[in-house]
Amino acid sequence: MSRNLDSEDGAEQTVVACRFIAARNALLVSGDFGCVFMDCYLHLGSAGVVLRDGTDEILKGALAALALYAATRPQNETFAWTLHFEPEELNVFVAVENPTGQLVGRVFSGNVRHVGGNVLHAEIAGAGGVRRRSSVDFSGNDTLRAAERFYTQSEQRPGKFYWLGGDLFAALVAQPDCDTAWLEGVTQADIAALVADQSAPPLESRRYAFCCGCTPEKIALAIGGALSGRLGEIFGPDSHINVDCPRCGVRHELPRELFA
Repeated sequence: MSRNLDSEDGAEQTVVACRFIAARNALLVSGDFGCVFMDCYLHLGSAGVVLRDGTDEILKGALAALALYAATRPQNETFAWTLHFEPEELNVFVAVENPTGQLVGRVFSGNVRHVGGNVLHAEIAGAGGVRRRSSVDFSGNDTLRAAERFYTQSEQRPGKFYWLGGDLFAALVAQPDCDTAWLEGVTQADIAALVADQSAPPLESRRYAFCCGCTPEKIALAIGGALSGRLGEIFGPDSHINVDCPRCGVRHELPRELFA
């Protein structure tokens, strides 16, 4: 866990270490997400949001799984997952930007549309604004198992995700010529031992912090097109409107001048 403060937003950063297991041709990524989770709880508290019945654990697992996945991908990509849990009538949204390290998420409950089962919707944005979307079905309410199913279908190779106790999470993903039989048989204890072994330095480290980066200006820019020609109808006699950020749920006061 890194205690360095991000110079822009003050959020504490989690370091995700990427190590190559040469004898097995597999990539091990791991990190202590205590900083991310603490800032997430602070954010929820400031917004007056209380997550009950284990929903906070689902959100935490989704944040960790997406960051671990992002750490295996090119540094110029951004990612967003929406996990729909049918029995719980719950949607969990998480997003991460590799260029900035900003990691954010929120929970939607109540009035969640039924679709017949659990689904993970994923979007990846790469260089030049090229976007790729995919969806996979999954069972249960374990976000790590959902991440494994997504990885196998999206990357077309095995990937395993682990909770190692506390706020420590890890993923082990296959590389070309991977010993997949070994990978499929690796236990949680095996992964914990590999993570604890500091004899080989990481190939690289990625840094992530719970931070949305939303501002009234950014929100106005995002919704301005939809409001075009309707400002009088929407604002009426008021000088501002209140709009929730779709990524983190923070409510912003948008003055009419932002849409001039």
